[in-house]
Amino acid sequence: MSLSGVYVPMATPTTGRRGELDEHALHEYTEWLVGSGIDGLFPCGSIGEFSSLTDEQRARTTEVVVDAAGDIPVLAGCGDTSTDAVLNHIDAAADAGADAAVVVTPYYLQTTTAGLTTFFESVADAASLPVVLYNIPALTNQHLSVDAVAQLAEHENVVGLKDTSGDMTFVYEVCEATPDEFGVLQGATELALASLDAGCDGLVAGPANVFPGAVVELFDAYRAGDRSRAVSLMNTVISPTVSATSDVPTAAAIKHLLNFADRSIGKPLAPLPQLDQSQKRVLERSYRHISETAAAASR
Repeated sequence: MSLSGVYVPMATPTTGRRGELDEHALHEYTEWLVGSGIDGLFPCGSIGEFSSLTDEQRARTTEVVVDAAGDIPVLAGCGDTSTDAVLNHIDAAADAGADAAVVVTPYYLQTTTAGLTTFFESVADAASLPVVLYNIPALTNQHLSVDAVAQLAEHENVVGLKDTSGDMTFVYEVCEATPDEFGVLQGATELALASLDAGCDGLVAGPANVFPGAVVELFDAYRAGDRSRAVSLMNTVISPTVSATSDVPTAAAIKHLLNFADRSIGKPLAPLPQLDQSQKRVLERSYRHISETAAAASR
């Protein structure tokens, strides 16, 4: 499986006080993202609040996204804290028609590089889908090493890495240490251009939930050699969106921006907080400014 382009780490539409999955909104939201030209979808990740969803909700989310995605690849979030739980999520994602499983480093209990490597090898040995490693130490307190990624990249069922460490040295060294067919995706969108320069194959971009067309245009402009346009989009859309969402939980911010843009997807799930009016106003002002600046730049 080849990983390249712009993947959206999708927010999960919910409704009601208990956060039931809003399947209709999810289907429409997926179709909108696909129509915006994105290269792939990543439901049930961090922005998708996977840790606040039941197993049944996670499986159903993947089913709805696959149904609406058409030919667009779906990388299903299958993270958990035990090998068997991860494999159960992968089997459910495979049954739903997903193309690959994204598996985050296990969280809560501290371990070692050897422990992480054994965990991922055990998952990859038995997984019914190709596995994408997911490194996000700020949320898991576990950091994959370059050597561990290089070793895991030799496994025939491990096809790539999504890195959200923010560590450009790590990204560069992983790109150098892994085969060309091993896909390296940057999850810290503020590092998009630097990561593409370092050899990354694509982006898993939170801002693509709200401004998918701009993120796709940035990637396409970069690949076409139009660095001036890529830098312009970085400065007018990507960086301001990252900045606007940096002072509140990202999933909550993304959901509010989507709601403000008339794509009703509900409120953040507990334990995430509900945004107060001041936080909402800041996000709304940022959205209007980014939208106006992007529209003016495209004329």
